[in-house]
Amino acid sequence: MLSSLAYAGNFHSEKTKEALWSGIAESTTTQKEWAVSWTFDKCQCLATWFGQDDDFFFCHWIAETEEDIHNALGENGLDQLVFTACYEAQNYIDIACLSDERAFQVRQTEQA
Repeated sequence: MLSSLAYAGNFHSEKTKEALWSGIAESTTTQKEWAVSWTFDKCQCLATWFGQDDDFFFCHWIAETEEDIHNALGENGLDQLVFTACYEAQNYIDIACLSDERAFQVRQTEQA
């Protein structure tokens, strides 16, 4: 089953941050091409956001496991530039795709 995962990354160093940004500055990749290049057999990056002067960046993935995301990052060489952490998102609301479903799904906890 696919899960929605939030991903946070930060750079190994200023040097790796500069390496990523120099590659981005030279890239003519369109948003649609980016979406295709970040689609894998077991996971897909749905969104990313960051500022050029920031040390952290964030992504939204759907994946079967966190390992699938780490493997995808390795395939694109990003693991050589950044440290990563994945967090499962129990609730996700995006105004670009709203529904009539309940806004927040609450997981039932076991009673002591």
